Amino acid sequence: MVLLALGIVFGDIGTSPLYAFETAIGETGRGAAAALGVASLVIWTLFFVVTIKYVMLVMRADYQGEGGIFALMSLLRENGVFKRKRSGILAGLMVFGAALLFGDGAITPAVSVLSAVEGLAAIHPEWEHLCLPAAAGILTVLFLAQRCGTGRLGSIFGPVMLLWFFSLAAMGAVQIFKAPQVLASFNPAHGIGLLLQGGWLAWAIVGAVVLAVTGAEALYADLGHFGRPPILSAWRWIVFPALVLNYLGQAAIILRHPETATNSNLFFLLAPDGWMRAALVVLATLATVIASQALISGVFSLSSQAMDLGYLPRFFVQHTSTTTRGQIYIPLVNTLLGIACLMLVLNFRTSAALANAYGIAVTGAMAVTSVAFAAVVFYSWKRPLWQSAILLLGLLCLDLPLFGACLTKLFDGGFVPILIAAAVGIVMLTWRKGRVLIRRVMRLDAIPVADLGAKIEDENFRRSEGCEISIVRRPNPEHAVARILEQYRRVKVLGQEVVILLLEPSWRNPLEKVQEITIQEFRGGLWQVQAVHGYMVEPDVPLIMQRASAQSGGRLAFNPADTFYVVSREIVLSCPEKEMRSWQRHLFAFMSRNVVPGPNYLSIPADRLIVYNWLLRF
Repeated sequence: MVLLALGIVFGDIGTSPLYAFETAIGETGRGAAAALGVASLVIWTLFFVVTIKYVMLVMRADYQGEGGIFALMSLLRENGVFKRKRSGILAGLMVFGAALLFGDGAITPAVSVLSAVEGLAAIHPEWEHLCLPAAAGILTVLFLAQRCGTGRLGSIFGPVMLLWFFSLAAMGAVQIFKAPQVLASFNPAHGIGLLLQGGWLAWAIVGAVVLAVTGAEALYADLGHFGRPPILSAWRWIVFPALVLNYLGQAAIILRHPETATNSNLFFLLAPDGWMRAALVVLATLATVIASQALISGVFSLSSQAMDLGYLPRFFVQHTSTTTRGQIYIPLVNTLLGIACLMLVLNFRTSAALANAYGIAVTGAMAVTSVAFAAVVFYSWKRPLWQSAILLLGLLCLDLPLFGACLTKLFDGGFVPILIAAAVGIVMLTWRKGRVLIRRVMRLDAIPVADLGAKIEDENFRRSEGCEISIVRRPNPEHAVARILEQYRRVKVLGQEVVILLLEPSWRNPLEKVQEITIQEFRGGLWQVQAVHGYMVEPDVPLIMQRASAQSGGRLAFNPADTFYVVSREIVLSCPEKEMRSWQRHLFAFMSRNVVPGPNYLSIPADRLIVYNWLLRF
């Protein structure tokens, strides 16, 4: 599991030596005189942000094994935090923080792959024109490979990343041996002194140092893919030591050869010229492809959590592991993310240009995570308010300077992830708002299932031959009750047998289509069937009904040739302007129309399926 985690989780932060140190040195404007200070800043930033904040603190807060901002939101929701007054500010902040990671997920693959293939110019200057098409081709293959699943990719990527971290450590150790005075970088006074001497330039230096920790938030978001112990072990014993050795090695090169401080391929100078440098370029390219995986899988996890919380429509989610539920693949998200990455590569063209757009999104998300984690400590873990406040203050003292420094890049490309995050945030908040309004309407007619059965019988509802099945993908029978009442209001007829079918995925037996069926019979020919199925498969609804009929001893009459399955999509057509603006209604309606019950419509025959739009006005 540690090896798999290396291949999926640590790619982003593990490839930061390709560009972080040389970018920071360039921002100082002092060349070799700043080598010790930059190395000190990078090492201590890694220690405080990753080791202290994420590894020791934040990663202890998971929701059913999942990490990320939405996992923190789930913990808070479980404790009723969002039912309190003024909790909407916290919820909105957390949604925007999650949206920022979507923006970071588009930039990270682009800048990582570009920075690696630009090593071709270090081998032969005439190969520079090959960098752009090579990066575009590599990214295309990477996104096409996502359907294989993170577990399978991790088994391929893990050994490569193990070799990568070993190479980072070995190359750095060689240079440290040649210039042992670089070990003075462990004294934080060098880093503090560099910032104090830099004046306003210190903000630009900190903004460059941030590049060394941009994978920290993805590390937390990927928690559900492998669990906490493998990720912690990999960081402590492999990743952190290798990164420290390599950053010290780059500083050592500059101390010995001051002219290299202005070299745009500083990292590749760690390897001797010739075949070893060419091999390093190949290995770096492979590593950056893997680095992109950390953010891609993190975006998949965030998307899944957003769907569970009601902030995104139910996209098709393909589970790719029979042992770890968090390993998923979402085709639509993968396609949109791939297109965004390719557009960024073709527009910015170089990793140096993309570096200006890098950092704002992830540092913003890191600050939001700090606020949410402090709220979890107070509301979920029931710690005293003063402890939570001190914790929040300490975390923000780390995050806000990093975020503020990155804001200096806003007009040099930093607006790109902000725009992506704004678009994603608008989509999530619009979907959430629409669903809240729909639930409000449904609650007006909400009655218990037993009361619906009594109403059908007492009011002598008109019936037709056959069975009618109302399908709900969540254990929410009141939702189905409102649908049935609305349907009868429209068509003035119900089936002779009316079934509310509640579908619920289970953590157990991930490949089993039907695990457990619970049946309840009510008056008026009304039934409630709750079916539990494996999370890796789409439920087979006709098979569920056959087993439910058998389990009822034949009382629930089910004839496949005389059964219709009803699925509805609720669309907000009009409402007061204060509730949802016109453009939001159109956006919500578009998303509602494009949500399908499942990839194969739950194995329902096409001539037996009824999908109707429920247009709501209020």
